[in-house]
Amino acid sequence: MAMNHRSHVILEKDLQDALTNDEFHLYYQPKVDLTYGELIGAEALIRWKHPERGIISPGEFIPLAEDTGWIISIGEWVLRSACLQLKEWEFSELDSITMSVNLSVRQLYQPDFLEIIRGIIEETRVNPEKLELEITESMMMDIDFAYTILRELKNMGFQVSIDDFGKGYSSLHYLKKLPIDKIKIDQSFIQHCTRDLNDATIVKTMIVMAHQLNFQVVAEGVEKEDHIVFLQRNLCDEAQGYLFSPPVAAYDFLTTVRNVNKVVEKHGLTNDDVVKKKWMEEEVRTARQELLETVREQQGMTLKYVKRDGRFIHTLCDGELLYRMGLTPEQVVGRELKEFLPSDLAADKVRYYEQAWNGTDKVTYEAEVNGIHYIASLRPLTKGGSVVEVIGSCVDITERKKVEEALRKNEEKHRFITENISDLIKVVNVKGIVEYASPSHEEVLGFQADMYKGERIYDYIHPDDAELVRYEFNQLLVTKQVRRATYRHKHSDGYWVQVDAKGTPVLDEDQKITHAVVVARDVANTQS
Repeated sequence: MAMNHRSHVILEKDLQDALTNDEFHLYYQPKVDLTYGELIGAEALIRWKHPERGIISPGEFIPLAEDTGWIISIGEWVLRSACLQLKEWEFSELDSITMSVNLSVRQLYQPDFLEIIRGIIEETRVNPEKLELEITESMMMDIDFAYTILRELKNMGFQVSIDDFGKGYSSLHYLKKLPIDKIKIDQSFIQHCTRDLNDATIVKTMIVMAHQLNFQVVAEGVEKEDHIVFLQRNLCDEAQGYLFSPPVAAYDFLTTVRNVNKVVEKHGLTNDDVVKKKWMEEEVRTARQELLETVREQQGMTLKYVKRDGRFIHTLCDGELLYRMGLTPEQVVGRELKEFLPSDLAADKVRYYEQAWNGTDKVTYEAEVNGIHYIASLRPLTKGGSVVEVIGSCVDITERKKVEEALRKNEEKHRFITENISDLIKVVNVKGIVEYASPSHEEVLGFQADMYKGERIYDYIHPDDAELVRYEFNQLLVTKQVRRATYRHKHSDGYWVQVDAKGTPVLDEDQKITHAVVVARDVANTQS
């Protein structure tokens, strides 16, 4: 035990000097598209060439780096070096590949993590869309934090993948909500997938599940020819492993590529009709699923109807608005209006349905169902000069109606308040877009209130403060709690005004955030 502890202490001391002494090196393992058999990317993998002990396995020094905190500096070096190599490859036949880089959980929890990432991208001038950042399932232990960080990475243009998938304890409930692009099936499942029925079933299930969630799938640890055939027949998207190539130095990578592109052609199913048919069926299934999900998740509602035996029968009806009305697609599809609406309301809507069916190009009306107000727009679809179907799009205006009613009742009071207060008030939607700005903006900041409408809340904030405001706004969305920040706001004369701001979430009946009210005060005027 004493010797082991002493070796651990010596290795820790050597680890501190390794960066300074340029003892770390990056090797690159090819990633292959299994559909076309072509190299599409590389994963950057760190190696430590110790001056006395030779190559030290990452499995030996990475846990030590995590424990001591040196992983933060090492991770930053890895990302910067991988970006520089990717930039160098842009001027070769490798200009189209992507670069995968592993991130540690400790890196992600740095307060300035996103700032560091942005700095490296600006420094190396790499297109972030060509970078794939790999995280482990353990990051999802704090789902709110994970969502905020991953959403910011996606907004910056990065691809995000879950590495070693299947080894951790991630919840599928959370996984479907995270903004990720790929999952990488851990090599422990791939190694025996052609010989062990349980592993085969697990791999197949992972691929199907990932595709259902619109993720791509990467298989790690592909070492045998029959692995390729198995993965192709089960529609795995990408693969990497020693069958294609072990990790190699950058100067050997170009030679490796030429061999990699021949592996699938030699051992795979490049002309297999069964695989092609399955891919076509998968593409059709994906397209249908995406259409249904788009309709279902939209904030409004989409419907279709046809006329049969003088009755208007719905063939499609879905969207978030439908559920807010207290209805479901099963209650509407295949039925006419009077079967799920009060008779007087159904009779009123039938008039508009008839107008659209008779060929009126656009029929628009307002209606209310179970306390939900909406605007509907109906458009006829014709074939051979005759209307064969009508498609409708509905938008919820309940909140607008409530606001209009409140403003009508309190118009004079509202006008007095907004014209005389000096506080800067903005109403912002969940995307950070300003929908209302108080008249006081013109007096305090020189900009007319209407100029802010449709702009992002960050657009008039000092660049050095924008990241703080973005973070606090994201935290407001995640925690549904009041957040505060002090930042510099641009004045129309070109200088910056220091303001204290408080953001308050506005929740609907389902406790979902619809807007945030941001109230800010000029620090100088407040202090005086």
